[in-house]
Amino acid sequence: MLKRKLWIVCMCLIVGLMSACSSNESSSKPVDLQGHEQVTLTYASWGSTNEKKVQQEIAKKFTEKYPWIKINYMHIPGDYVTKLTTMFAANQAPDVFPIYKAQALQWAEQGKLYNLNEFLKEDKELTKESLIPNSVIYWDKDKVAGIKVTEEAFALYYNKDLFEEAGVALPPVKAEEAWTWEQFLETAQKLTIDKAGNNALSPNFDASNIKQYGVRFDTWMWHLLVPSNNASVISDKGDSLNLESPDVIEAVQKMADLINVYHVAPSPTQSKNIPSPAVALQSKRVAMDLDGQWVQLDLGESKVNFGVGVLPKLKSSKTILFGEPEVISAKTKHPKEAWMFYKFLLDAESGLDMHSSGLWMPVMKKWYTEPDLISKWADVKPGHADGYRDAVMNQTLHNGVNSYDYYLKNSEKINAIINPALDQVWLGKKTVEQAFKEVSAKANAEFKGTYPKE
Repeated sequence: MLKRKLWIVCMCLIVGLMSACSSNESSSKPVDLQGHEQVTLTYASWGSTNEKKVQQEIAKKFTEKYPWIKINYMHIPGDYVTKLTTMFAANQAPDVFPIYKAQALQWAEQGKLYNLNEFLKEDKELTKESLIPNSVIYWDKDKVAGIKVTEEAFALYYNKDLFEEAGVALPPVKAEEAWTWEQFLETAQKLTIDKAGNNALSPNFDASNIKQYGVRFDTWMWHLLVPSNNASVISDKGDSLNLESPDVIEAVQKMADLINVYHVAPSPTQSKNIPSPAVALQSKRVAMDLDGQWVQLDLGESKVNFGVGVLPKLKSSKTILFGEPEVISAKTKHPKEAWMFYKFLLDAESGLDMHSSGLWMPVMKKWYTEPDLISKWADVKPGHADGYRDAVMNQTLHNGVNSYDYYLKNSEKINAIINPALDQVWLGKKTVEQAFKEVSAKANAEFKGTYPKE
C-alpha cells in the first residue's frame, strides 16, 4: 500500500514538472506561434540603390518585431507607375507602396486604394494630430488616399566659400529675417561672375560669357514664389485656375527675370552644360541653389562647404512641400497587418539613416518638437548644415504650403498645357502674362475641380 502511494506521489510530481516545462516553453515561443496567423505582405517602392537597402532593412526590422508578418519587398527603380498599373490589372497589386500624388488621388477615386481614414479614426498611436500639417492627402471629404511617407521642403542652398570670397552676407535662416526679393537679387548679381571677373552689377559685365552663376533653379518649380506672394494657382473659390491673377503672374515673372533680365541664373539651354546641383555648387559653377531638401544627401557626400537659408520672400515667408504619399491597396487581404506595417514605415526611427543623411524628412510631429528626436536627424552632419532647424525644419512645420497639384484634379493634363507655354518664357520670347493669357482658357477647359485640404 505504501509503495502504491509513493508511486502515485512520484507520478504527480513528474506530471507537475512536465506541465511546468510545457508552460515555460509556451511562453518563450515566438509570437507568431501563439495564435497569430502567418501573413505575407508585398511592399513595393522606388528609389536609389541606397534607398533600396534601407527599405530592405526596414522590412527586416518589422518582421523581427512582428514575426508572424513576412514582408516581400519589391524594388522598382524605373517605369514605376506603368509597372504598378500592370500589377493592378493582373490583380497582383502590392499591399503597401508609395505613389506620386496625382496617381494616388486618381486611383483612390477609382476605388483602387484603401480609405485610410478608417484607421486614423480608430488608431490611438497614429492620429491626424500626431502628424505635421499638410501630410494627410484627401480625395474626398473624410476619405484619405495616403499620408506622406516623408516630407520634402524647398530652401536656399549655397556654397559658403563663394560668399566669403565675394564678401557677401550669408542668407538668413529664420523666416522673420528672410531676404526681400531685392536683397536676394542683389546678392545673386554680386555672385554672378563673367570670365573676366566682373560681377553682374558691373557695367563691364559680359552676360554671354558667364563663369559662375549666382543662382540656379529647376523651371518645373515655376510656382515656387506664388505662395510667398500670398497667391495660389487655384482660385480662392476652388472653381478655376488663377493663371491671369496679377499676383501669380508677378511671382512667376520674377523667376523668369533671373534668367532673361538680370542674367544671374542659367536658362534651360544653358543648364544642359551645368552639372547636377551638388556638383554645380561644389565646382563653383553656381553660388546658390533653390532646391528641395533631398539635395542635402549629395551636398554632404560632395564635401562642399555648403549652407542653407530660408527662401527669399515677396510678401510673406513660405516654403513649398513635395512629399509623396504612402498608400494601401484596396484589394489587400490583410488590411490590419498592412496598417501595422504602414505605421512602422512612417516612424522615422525605422529608416533613420535616410533621415539623418539629409534625404528624407519625418512626418510625425514629435520628430519636430522633441529635442532628443530632433538631434537624431536634423543636427547630423554632413547632410544637415548649420541653421537647418530654422531654415528647413521649422519652416516646414510653421510656414509650409503643399504644391498646388495636391488639390488640383486632372493636374497632369493641365500641367501639360501650362509647362510648354512657359518654355517660351524661359527662352525670353514671351512674358508670363502673355503665356498665361494664351493658355488660360485651354487649361481651364481641363479644370475638373479640386480635392479637399482636410
